[in-house]
Amino acid sequence: MSFELVYTSARRGLREGTSGFCTVAATDGIPRPLHEKLESLSGYSRAEAATATEPPVNHSHLTIRLQRNIYHVVSRIGDAGIDYTGRTNKIAHHLALSANEAAGFPHGPAALFADYRFWHADWDADPETFPPGRVPSSYAEAVDDFGTWAGVFGDAGWAGVLGNAVADGLKPVSIIVPNPDDTMMLLHEALLLVPPRDRWKVCFSTYFSRLAPGTQCHWRFVLDGTAEARKLRARSLGLLIDPHRSTGSPPDGNRFVEAARDDEPNRVHAESKATTRRGNAASGRSSGRGNGARTPRSGRRRPQQSRHPSSRGRRPSIRNLEYVEEYDAEEAGNERRRRRKPRKNVRILFVIALLLLAIAVLGFFAMQ
Repeated sequence: MSFELVYTSARRGLREGTSGFCTVAATDGIPRPLHEKLESLSGYSRAEAATATEPPVNHSHLTIRLQRNIYHVVSRIGDAGIDYTGRTNKIAHHLALSANEAAGFPHGPAALFADYRFWHADWDADPETFPPGRVPSSYAEAVDDFGTWAGVFGDAGWAGVLGNAVADGLKPVSIIVPNPDDTMMLLHEALLLVPPRDRWKVCFSTYFSRLAPGTQCHWRFVLDGTAEARKLRARSLGLLIDPHRSTGSPPDGNRFVEAARDDEPNRVHAESKATTRRGNAASGRSSGRGNGARTPRSGRRRPQQSRHPSSRGRRPSIRNLEYVEEYDAEEAGNERRRRRKPRKNVRILFVIALLLLAIAVLGFFAMQ
């Protein structure tokens, strides 16, 4: 079941007694943990946005894990003028989808932003409870070349760096853009190099400022002149594409880079399918399934040797890597909390002992 939430500054929120920045609309029956998580994802750096000609809008797709559920969160977050107190305002409209619901939109999350009537850019109405099942229409952007990448970065091949990063285990890439008006077209063009079946695996932000806890972002479009852009130029831990300071050029001979330069994105899709078919055929031959052969079984079973998962010689797929970073961070946090508990108990016992000692000393002097 899909869930929506709209977060902005208002005189009266959806929950009784709330005002100011609060939820003004949400789907009926939205789970409370999801409600609170979506509110926490509603940040917007308006002060830095003001340096641009027009305040940018952050179109994003993130994946979050809540208990046993994984949601694809598609969000539109932007400037909302002045609120009822005369202060600057923002508005965030989130849509959370399950994996099965996301599969119903084969063009990927970016295509959902084409339905402008669905996404709220302001809110002047009373608080509202949305009925279940509201979703936007999906429209594939009519792009078939990489003209925006060529115009902004001087070489369409830079789009291939993003496509290659997805195929190479969803490695994060930061892209510094001079004009926020270009980011959506840069996004749509780069997604041409990602097979439709993999587009829901790519987390992106068209106005990235910081990574929210418990999330990951593979394509981070950063507005030039912001603190995040200065930080990336000072020290970038991953791939960085900078229109002014990128050194060299995209790697020649890379199939994604060459496909972008030749405006032939379907070429990498065909190569990926051929590689997959060859891999499946080789797997079938090695296991004896390809020719119907059966391995003879002896009367005695050989003892099975335990093997660590990392020693199986099979490269992790994109699917396996999708939530690894988030899962590892969550498990690390749980482990730290478990280690803290014994130390906390020791401290409590020490304080109690000191109190008992103080009481005994005071009692001794009182009896004298």
